Amino acid sequence: MTAAAPTPWLLRDVAVRLEDAALPAAELAARRLGLAAAQVLTARVVRRAVDARKKPPRLVLHLALELAGPPPAGARGLAPLPPAPVLPPPRAARAGLEVAVLGTGPAGMFAALRLVQAGLRPVLLERGPAFPRRHEAVAALLTRGELDPEANLHFGLGGAGTYSDGKLFTRLDSPGVRWVLETLWRHGAGSAERLLVDAQPHVGTDRWPPALESLRAALEAAGCRFRFGLQVTGVRLRGGRLAALSTREGEHACQAAVLAPGNSARELFAGLLAAGLPLAPKPFALGVRMTHPQAVIDRIQHGRSAGHPALGPASYRLTARAEERPVFSFCMCPGGQVVPTPTEPEGLCLNGMSSSARDSGEANAAVVVGVTPADFGADGPLAGVELQRRLERAAYQAGGGGYRAPAERLQDFLAGRAPRALPACGYRPGVVPAELGALLPAPLGAALRAGLGVFCQRLRGLDHPDSLLLGLETRTSSPVRIPRGPDGMSLGAAGLFPAGEGAGYAGGITSSALDGLEAADALLAWAAREAP
Repeated sequence: MTAAAPTPWLLRDVAVRLEDAALPAAELAARRLGLAAAQVLTARVVRRAVDARKKPPRLVLHLALELAGPPPAGARGLAPLPPAPVLPPPRAARAGLEVAVLGTGPAGMFAALRLVQAGLRPVLLERGPAFPRRHEAVAALLTRGELDPEANLHFGLGGAGTYSDGKLFTRLDSPGVRWVLETLWRHGAGSAERLLVDAQPHVGTDRWPPALESLRAALEAAGCRFRFGLQVTGVRLRGGRLAALSTREGEHACQAAVLAPGNSARELFAGLLAAGLPLAPKPFALGVRMTHPQAVIDRIQHGRSAGHPALGPASYRLTARAEERPVFSFCMCPGGQVVPTPTEPEGLCLNGMSSSARDSGEANAAVVVGVTPADFGADGPLAGVELQRRLERAAYQAGGGGYRAPAERLQDFLAGRAPRALPACGYRPGVVPAELGALLPAPLGAALRAGLGVFCQRLRGLDHPDSLLLGLETRTSSPVRIPRGPDGMSLGAAGLFPAGEGAGYAGGITSSALDGLEAADALLAWAAREAP
């Protein structure tokens, strides 16, 4: 008679001191449960987080384990291991359906993967180039201040997330989250521990390109075609249905399309509006990039444990309400660098990125203020785009051209003092002293100053003498939404499915990928129901 297999258990919230971080998971489980080591047959870490709220910090683990016998009565945090979330397969598609996907960011790539699962062979249209052409254009911007409007940190294979910290954390609860992370892991975006175990998974700019190339190769092997350097400028409708995507090289006929353009597709937004599609202005946030020596943030967050190998470089997340507005940190990049992300000549906007090692020695984060259509200074769906343009041109002029960034010491900004000479900063093409408050509308500048003051009270040492503010961060999310109905389809065009951050429905790599999956499923449902 075969013995029954041991019941798998999940043991949550195992707090581990740093000096015990290297102990085997089975020993940590036995200690927590008060068992002999031999009673824990297997144990592995399935989630790892750092709790720095108290000093010294601790690791907080979730462990999957098997026990030799029944668990001890009243064991805290122990429950049967739930089954792994499974993303159901898509419905099969009708053969011969002509489908396009606009954009090769996470929404577009994962929409294409889902459509391939259903038996379709979509064509992916991307405004920017593939690698290595995209890398060459980015290097020209960083080293020589030369912008290519069609090849930059926004446009090209992978979208804007390619040159970022590559954060994959999301608060969305969906089986698709695990599927996205496992897909990226299989394509080499990082180790299983980093992507599938860490509570704050991230990829890093050095790992994104090979992972994206692997995803592209898999799609091409399944019959997809990529067309790079092809800017989609609008749509053509026939009887309220999508007939073609308009491009600078003519029309691309299709019966259905996932529209995942990214948040900087300004010409496309204008083209959709001209074609009669409804667009809506959308709230977003803007402000500055704040930098610190990474060692300063490590000391603030980790105290005497700063530098411990089990912790890695520290991060922070700050929120406040100031001058009746939300002020918050965004896209914090430990061990990263600030980078220029313009797409139009003589306009400057910023973002942050980091390598997988996060070892630059400099921490940066956006500190931004929420803005609503009432702040845009004009009416109309594209008023937020025009606000971005005005601020980006002002920032470019304040930097003196060449995409140098206007910058100011945090202490000077808080005190309202004239800008002084600046400490060393990793931003390329360089920084220039400037009064950042003068670049923002007065209500936004006042809210930013008040919010930063609150942050400095909460995190002692944040107002370090070498902390800088760089301007401006304007593209935290799309200022436009492409309205869609409950069926996921554009309200103005049957067969068109807006998706991702650029369409106004996501706020990061993983959430954009999930929205791309949902857009693909919506397209497949429509095709089964109504497609010609």
